[in-house]
Amino acid sequence: MWWGTLSLLFWVAVQGAFLNMETITVEEGQTLTLTCITSLTKNASLQWLAPSGFTIFLNQHPALKSSKYQLLHHSATQLSIRVSNVSLREEGVYTCLQYGSSVKRRQQVRVTVLVTPFQPTVEALVLRGQNGGKSVVLKCSTERSKPPPQITWLLAEGLEIDGEVHREFEADGKICNTTSTLVVRTYGKNSTVHCMVQHKGLQGRKLVVPFQFEDLVADQETTSDAPEQHSLSSRALPQPMSTEASAQHAGRLARSKSGILLLTLVSFLIFILFIIVQLFIMKLRKAHVIWKKESDISEQPLESYRSRSNNEETSSQENNSQAPQSKRCMNYIMRLYSGAKTKKSAQHWKLEGKPSCFPESIV
Repeated sequence: MWWGTLSLLFWVAVQGAFLNMETITVEEGQTLTLTCITSLTKNASLQWLAPSGFTIFLNQHPALKSSKYQLLHHSATQLSIRVSNVSLREEGVYTCLQYGSSVKRRQQVRVTVLVTPFQPTVEALVLRGQNGGKSVVLKCSTERSKPPPQITWLLAEGLEIDGEVHREFEADGKICNTTSTLVVRTYGKNSTVHCMVQHKGLQGRKLVVPFQFEDLVADQETTSDAPEQHSLSSRALPQPMSTEASAQHAGRLARSKSGILLLTLVSFLIFILFIIVQLFIMKLRKAHVIWKKESDISEQPLESYRSRSNNEETSSQENNSQAPQSKRCMNYIMRLYSGAKTKKSAQHWKLEGKPSCFPESIV
Protein backbone atom coordinates (compact mmCIF):
# COMPACT_ATOMS: atom_id res chain seq x y z
CA MET A 1 0.00 0.00 0.00
CA TRP A 2 2.73 2.45 0.99
CA TRP A 3 4.88 1.50 -1.99
CA GLY A 4 1.94 2.08 -4.34
CA THR A 5 1.26 5.52 -2.84
CA LEU A 6 4.94 6.56 -3.04
CA SER A 7 5.19 5.35 -6.64
CA LEU A 8 2.07 7.32 -7.56
CA LEU A 9 3.42 10.49 -5.95
CA PHE A 10 6.77 10.07 -7.68
CA TRP A 11 5.07 9.52 -11.04
CA VAL A 12 2.93 12.64 -10.58
CA ALA A 13 6.03 14.70 -9.68
CA VAL A 14 7.93 13.45 -12.71
CA GLN A 15 5.00 14.11 -15.01
CA GLY A 16 4.64 17.62 -13.62
CA ALA A 17 8.32 18.30 -14.16
CA PHE A 18 8.15 17.15 -17.79
CA LEU A 19 4.91 19.02 -18.44
CA ASN A 20 6.49 22.25 -17.17
CA MET A 21 9.61 21.71 -19.27
CA GLU A 22 9.90 23.92 -22.35
CA THR A 23 11.50 22.62 -25.54
CA ILE A 24 13.53 24.86 -27.87
CA THR A 25 15.03 23.72 -31.17
CA VAL A 26 17.88 25.80 -32.57
CA GLU A 27 20.21 25.29 -35.54
CA GLU A 28 23.93 24.98 -35.11
CA GLY A 29 25.61 28.39 -35.20
CA GLN A 30 22.49 30.36 -34.28
CA THR A 31 21.70 32.26 -31.05
CA LEU A 32 19.71 30.91 -28.09
CA THR A 33 17.76 33.19 -25.70
CA LEU A 34 16.67 31.98 -22.23
CA THR A 35 14.29 33.98 -20.00
CA CYS A 36 13.30 33.23 -16.39
CA ILE A 37 10.43 35.17 -14.71
CA THR A 38 9.35 35.13 -11.04
CA SER A 39 6.51 36.77 -9.11
CA LEU A 40 8.61 37.69 -6.09
CA THR A 41 9.88 41.27 -5.97
CA LYS A 42 11.88 41.38 -2.75
CA ASN A 43 14.73 39.30 -1.38
CA ALA A 44 14.73 37.01 -4.43
CA SER A 45 17.64 35.88 -6.59
CA LEU A 46 17.53 34.09 -9.94
CA GLN A 47 20.11 31.66 -11.30
CA TRP A 48 20.56 29.93 -14.68
CA LEU A 49 22.30 26.55 -14.70
CA ALA A 50 23.93 24.96 -17.76
CA PRO A 51 23.20 21.33 -18.74
CA SER A 52 26.49 20.38 -17.09
CA GLY A 53 25.20 21.74 -13.74
CA PHE A 54 27.51 24.78 -13.64
CA THR A 55 26.14 28.25 -12.96
CA ILE A 56 25.93 30.58 -15.95
CA PHE A 57 24.54 33.70 -14.24
CA LEU A 58 23.51 34.42 -10.64
CA ASN A 59 21.46 37.60 -10.95
CA GLN A 60 23.70 39.91 -13.00
CA HIS A 61 26.96 38.20 -11.97
CA PRO A 62 28.52 35.80 -14.53
CA ALA A 63 29.98 32.55 -13.23
CA LEU A 64 31.33 31.01 -16.46
CA LYS A 65 34.05 33.07 -18.12
CA SER A 66 33.01 32.49 -21.71
CA SER A 67 32.08 34.87 -24.50
CA LYS A 68 29.24 32.53 -25.48
CA TYR A 69 27.08 33.61 -22.53
CA GLN A 70 25.82 37.21 -22.33
CA LEU A 71 23.43 38.98 -19.97
CA LEU A 72 20.43 40.52 -21.72
CA HIS A 73 18.25 41.70 -18.83
CA HIS A 74 18.22 41.49 -15.04
CA SER A 75 15.63 42.79 -12.59
CA ALA A 76 13.92 41.71 -9.40
CA THR A 77 11.50 39.54 -11.40
CA GLN A 78 13.39 38.55 -14.56
CA LEU A 79 16.73 37.12 -15.69
CA SER A 80 17.37 36.81 -19.44
CA ILE A 81 20.59 35.47 -20.98
CA ARG A 82 21.82 34.74 -24.49
CA VAL A 83 23.95 31.86 -25.80
CA SER A 84 25.67 32.76 -29.09
CA ASN A 85 27.04 30.44 -31.80
CA VAL A 86 25.31 27.35 -30.41
CA SER A 87 27.03 24.01 -30.96
CA LEU A 88 26.31 20.44 -29.92
CA ARG A 89 28.09 21.10 -26.60
CA GLU A 90 25.32 23.51 -25.58
CA GLU A 91 22.61 20.88 -26.11
CA GLY A 92 20.73 19.72 -23.01
CA VAL A 93 18.43 20.90 -20.20
CA TYR A 94 18.86 24.44 -18.78
CA THR A 95 17.42 25.13 -15.30
CA CYS A 96 16.36 28.39 -13.63
CA LEU A 97 16.42 28.46 -9.80
CA GLN A 98 14.80 31.02 -7.51
CA TYR A 99 16.38 31.82 -4.12
CA GLY A 100 14.14 33.34 -1.43
CA SER A 101 12.99 31.89 1.82
CA SER A 102 13.58 28.55 0.06
CA VAL A 103 15.12 27.30 -3.17
CA LYS A 104 12.58 26.72 -5.92
CA ARG A 105 12.92 25.54 -9.50
CA ARG A 106 11.19 28.14 -11.63
CA GLN A 107 11.79 26.84 -15.16
CA GLN A 108 13.45 24.11 -17.22
CA VAL A 109 14.24 24.36 -20.94
CA ARG A 110 15.31 21.43 -23.10
CA VAL A 111 17.48 22.70 -25.97
CA THR A 112 17.87 20.57 -29.10
CA VAL A 113 20.55 21.52 -31.63
CA LEU A 114 20.00 20.74 -35.30
CA VAL A 115 22.93 20.23 -37.69
CA THR A 116 22.00 20.98 -41.32
CA PRO A 117 23.47 18.48 -43.82
CA PHE A 118 26.00 19.45 -46.48
CA GLN A 119 25.09 19.78 -50.15
CA PRO A 120 24.67 16.19 -51.50
CA THR A 121 26.69 14.62 -54.31
CA VAL A 122 25.55 12.02 -56.88
CA GLU A 123 27.70 9.25 -58.37
CA ALA A 124 26.82 6.65 -61.01
CA LEU A 125 28.06 3.07 -61.33
CA VAL A 126 27.39 1.14 -64.55
CA LEU A 127 27.00 -2.63 -64.22
CA ARG A 128 27.04 -5.00 -67.22
CA GLY A 129 25.36 -8.38 -66.81
CA GLN A 130 26.36 -11.71 -68.37
CA ASN A 131 23.40 -11.61 -70.78
CA GLY A 132 24.50 -8.21 -72.12
CA GLY A 133 22.05 -6.15 -70.06
CA LYS A 134 23.02 -2.92 -68.33
CA SER A 135 21.97 -1.33 -65.09
CA VAL A 136 22.98 1.93 -63.42
CA VAL A 137 23.47 2.27 -59.69
CA LEU A 138 22.99 5.88 -58.48
CA LYS A 139 24.38 6.85 -55.11
CA CYS A 140 23.42 10.14 -53.38
CA SER A 141 25.51 11.05 -50.32
CA THR A 142 25.37 13.85 -47.76
CA GLU A 143 27.60 14.41 -44.75
CA ARG A 144 27.25 15.74 -41.22
CA SER A 145 23.64 16.07 -40.19
CA LYS A 146 21.63 15.77 -36.96
CA PRO A 147 19.16 14.15 -36.95
CA PRO A 148 19.67 11.94 -40.04
CA PRO A 149 18.11 13.48 -43.17
CA GLN A 150 15.52 11.96 -45.48
CA ILE A 151 16.77 11.23 -49.03
CA THR A 152 14.37 10.52 -51.88
CA TRP A 153 14.64 10.23 -55.69
CA LEU A 154 12.46 12.26 -58.04
CA LEU A 155 11.91 10.48 -61.38
CA ALA A 156 10.12 11.55 -64.53
CA GLU A 157 6.51 12.74 -64.34
CA GLY A 158 6.93 13.73 -60.68
CA LEU A 159 7.33 10.19 -59.34
CA GLU A 160 9.17 10.29 -55.96
CA ILE A 161 10.58 7.04 -54.58
CA ASP A 162 12.89 5.93 -51.75
CA GLY A 163 16.19 4.19 -52.27
CA GLU A 164 18.23 1.91 -50.06
CA VAL A 165 19.47 4.09 -47.18
CA HIS A 166 22.73 3.58 -45.31
CA ARG A 167 23.57 5.69 -42.23
CA GLU A 168 26.97 5.96 -40.56
CA PHE A 169 27.32 7.82 -37.24
CA GLU A 170 30.50 9.54 -36.10
CA ALA A 171 32.29 8.89 -32.81
CA ASP A 172 30.00 11.18 -30.77
CA GLY A 173 26.93 9.19 -31.88
CA LYS A 174 25.05 12.34 -32.90
CA ILE A 175 26.45 13.39 -36.28
CA CYS A 176 25.32 11.15 -39.16
CA ASN A 177 26.56 10.63 -42.75
CA THR A 178 23.76 9.29 -44.98
CA THR A 179 23.82 7.56 -48.38
CA SER A 180 20.87 6.50 -50.56
CA THR A 181 21.30 3.98 -53.42
CA LEU A 182 18.95 3.60 -56.41
CA VAL A 183 19.21 0.90 -59.13
CA VAL A 184 17.94 1.94 -62.60
CA ARG A 185 17.32 -0.89 -65.08
CA THR A 186 16.20 1.12 -68.10
CA TYR A 187 16.69 4.77 -68.95
CA GLY A 188 16.49 7.11 -71.90
CA LYS A 189 19.14 9.38 -73.30
CA ASN A 190 17.30 12.51 -72.18
CA SER A 191 16.22 11.15 -68.79
CA THR A 192 17.05 13.03 -65.59
CA VAL A 193 16.89 11.89 -61.98
CA HIS A 194 16.96 14.28 -58.99
CA CYS A 195 18.31 13.47 -55.55
CA MET A 196 16.38 15.40 -52.87
CA VAL A 197 17.47 15.84 -49.24
CA GLN A 198 14.96 16.94 -46.57
CA HIS A 199 15.89 17.94 -43.04
CA LYS A 200 14.33 19.76 -40.07
CA GLY A 201 17.04 22.38 -40.18
CA LEU A 202 16.04 23.32 -43.75
CA GLN A 203 12.58 24.41 -42.51
CA GLY A 204 10.64 22.85 -45.38
CA ARG A 205 13.24 23.55 -48.06
CA LYS A 206 15.08 20.81 -49.96
CA LEU A 207 18.60 20.26 -51.25
CA VAL A 208 18.32 19.00 -54.84
CA VAL A 209 21.05 17.64 -57.16
CA PRO A 210 20.10 16.41 -60.71
CA PHE A 211 21.75 13.60 -62.63
CA GLN A 212 21.41 13.49 -66.43
CA PHE A 213 21.73 10.14 -68.20
CA GLU A 214 22.78 12.02 -71.35
CA ASP A 215 26.26 12.48 -69.91
CA LEU A 216 26.41 8.78 -69.01
CA VAL A 217 25.43 7.69 -72.56
CA ALA A 218 28.04 10.02 -74.07
CA ASP A 219 30.72 8.55 -71.85
CA GLN A 220 29.70 5.01 -72.82
CA GLU A 221 29.93 5.83 -76.54
CA THR A 222 33.44 7.28 -76.18
CA THR A 223 34.64 4.40 -73.96
CA SER A 224 33.12 1.36 -75.65
CA ASP A 225 36.17 -0.75 -74.83
CA ALA A 226 35.98 0.02 -71.14
CA PRO A 227 35.89 -2.80 -68.53
CA GLU A 228 32.58 -4.34 -67.48
CA GLN A 229 32.30 -2.23 -64.30
CA HIS A 230 33.23 1.42 -63.89
CA SER A 231 31.99 4.43 -61.96
CA LEU A 232 31.20 7.91 -63.19
CA SER A 233 30.70 11.02 -61.10
CA SER A 234 27.86 13.34 -61.96
CA ARG A 235 28.97 16.26 -64.10
CA ALA A 236 25.80 18.17 -63.31
CA LEU A 237 26.44 21.16 -61.09
CA PRO A 238 24.56 21.07 -57.77
CA GLN A 239 21.53 23.29 -57.63
CA PRO A 240 21.01 24.11 -53.97
CA MET A 241 17.51 25.13 -52.95
CA SER A 242 18.71 26.69 -49.66
CA THR A 243 21.05 29.67 -49.73
CA GLU A 244 21.46 29.57 -45.95
CA ALA A 245 22.68 25.96 -46.07
CA SER A 246 25.17 26.80 -48.79
CA ALA A 247 26.40 29.78 -46.77
CA GLN A 248 26.90 27.54 -43.73
CA HIS A 249 28.74 25.02 -45.87
CA ALA A 250 31.01 27.76 -47.23
CA GLY A 251 31.68 28.98 -43.70
CA ARG A 252 32.66 25.47 -42.57
CA LEU A 253 34.99 25.08 -45.53
CA ALA A 254 36.57 28.47 -44.78
CA ARG A 255 37.13 27.49 -41.14
CA SER A 256 38.71 24.18 -42.15
CA LYS A 257 41.01 25.95 -44.64
CA SER A 258 42.03 28.55 -42.07
CA GLY A 259 42.80 25.74 -39.58
CA ILE A 260 44.99 23.94 -42.13
CA LEU A 261 46.77 27.22 -42.97
CA LEU A 262 47.41 27.94 -39.29
CA LEU A 263 48.79 24.42 -38.73
CA THR A 264 51.10 24.81 -41.75
CA LEU A 265 52.35 28.19 -40.50
CA VAL A 266 53.07 26.85 -37.01
CA SER A 267 54.96 23.87 -38.47
CA PHE A 268 57.04 26.21 -40.66
CA LEU A 269 57.91 28.44 -37.69
CA ILE A 270 58.97 25.41 -35.63
CA PHE A 271 61.19 24.24 -38.51
CA ILE A 272 62.84 27.68 -38.80
CA LEU A 273 63.42 27.78 -35.03
CA PHE A 274 65.02 24.32 -35.17
CA ILE A 275 67.42 25.47 -37.92
CA ILE A 276 68.40 28.58 -35.90
CA VAL A 277 69.12 26.46 -32.81
CA GLN A 278 71.27 24.06 -34.86
CA LEU A 279 73.29 26.95 -36.36
CA PHE A 280 73.81 28.43 -32.89
CA ILE A 281 75.06 25.09 -31.55
CA MET A 282 77.48 24.71 -34.49
CA LYS A 283 78.81 28.22 -33.86
CA LEU A 284 79.39 27.44 -30.18
CA ARG A 285 81.26 24.24 -31.05
CA LYS A 286 83.47 26.09 -33.53
CA ALA A 287 84.28 28.80 -30.97
CA HIS A 288 85.11 26.13 -28.38
CA VAL A 289 87.55 24.39 -30.78
CA ILE A 290 89.31 27.71 -31.56
CA TRP A 291 89.58 28.58 -27.89
CA LYS A 292 91.04 25.16 -27.08
CA LYS A 293 93.72 25.52 -29.81
CA GLU A 294 94.69 28.98 -28.57
CA SER A 295 94.97 27.77 -24.97
CA ASP A 296 97.25 24.86 -26.04
CA ILE A 297 99.51 27.25 -28.00
CA SER A 298 99.78 29.72 -25.10
CA GLU A 299 100.68 26.94 -22.62
CA GLN A 300 103.78 25.84 -24.62
CA PRO A 301 105.76 29.17 -24.35
CA LEU A 302 104.83 29.36 -20.67
CA GLU A 303 106.29 25.90 -20.01
CA SER A 304 109.52 26.73 -21.95
CA TYR A 305 109.87 29.98 -20.03
CA ARG A 306 109.41 28.16 -16.73
CA SER A 307 112.03 25.53 -17.65
CA ARG A 308 114.51 28.25 -18.79
CA SER A 309 114.04 30.24 -15.58
CA ASN A 310 114.53 27.07 -13.53
CA ASN A 311 117.78 26.31 -15.39
CA GLU A 312 119.08 29.84 -14.89
CA GLU A 313 118.22 29.76 -11.22
CA THR A 314 120.00 26.44 -10.82
CA SER A 315 123.16 27.70 -12.58
CA SER A 316 123.18 30.90 -10.51
CA GLN A 317 122.87 28.86 -7.32
CA GLU A 318 125.80 26.65 -8.42
CA ASN A 319 127.93 29.74 -9.22
CA ASN A 320 127.07 31.31 -5.89
CA SER A 321 128.02 28.14 -4.08
CA GLN A 322 131.35 27.90 -5.96
CA ALA A 323 132.36 31.56 -5.28
CA PRO A 324 132.70 31.24 -1.47
CA GLN A 325 134.63 28.02 -1.86
CA SER A 326 137.18 29.62 -4.21
CA LYS A 327 137.45 32.67 -1.94
CA ARG A 328 138.12 30.51 1.08
CA CYS A 329 140.80 28.64 -0.88
CA MET A 330 142.52 31.88 -1.86
CA ASN A 331 142.47 33.16 1.72
CA TYR A 332 143.94 29.89 2.93
CA ILE A 333 146.73 30.06 0.32
CA MET A 334 147.49 33.70 1.21
CA ARG A 335 147.68 32.85 4.89
CA LEU A 336 150.09 30.01 4.15
CA TYR A 337 152.18 32.21 1.93
CA SER A 338 152.32 35.10 4.40
CA GLY A 339 153.20 32.73 7.20
CA ALA A 340 156.07 31.30 5.21
CA LYS A 341 157.45 34.79 4.38
CA THR A 342 157.21 35.89 8.00
CA LYS A 343 159.13 32.86 9.15
CA LYS A 344 161.81 33.41 6.55
CA SER A 345 162.27 37.11 7.43
CA ALA A 346 162.51 36.25 11.11
CA GLN A 347 165.33 33.81 10.42
CA HIS A 348 167.16 36.40 8.34
CA TRP A 349 167.06 39.03 11.09
CA LYS A 350 168.27 36.55 13.58
CA LEU A 351 171.31 35.90 11.44
CA GLU A 352 172.12 39.58 11.05
CA GLY A 353 171.18 40.50 14.59
CA LYS A 354 169.06 43.44 13.58
CA PRO A 355 165.41 43.80 14.33
CA SER A 356 163.09 44.59 11.48
CA CYS A 357 161.16 47.77 11.86
CA PHE A 358 159.06 47.57 8.77
CA PRO A 359 157.29 44.53 7.43
CA GLU A 360 158.38 43.20 4.13
CA SER A 361 155.94 43.70 1.36
CA ILE A 362 155.08 40.91 -0.95
CA VAL A 363 155.44 41.60 -4.63
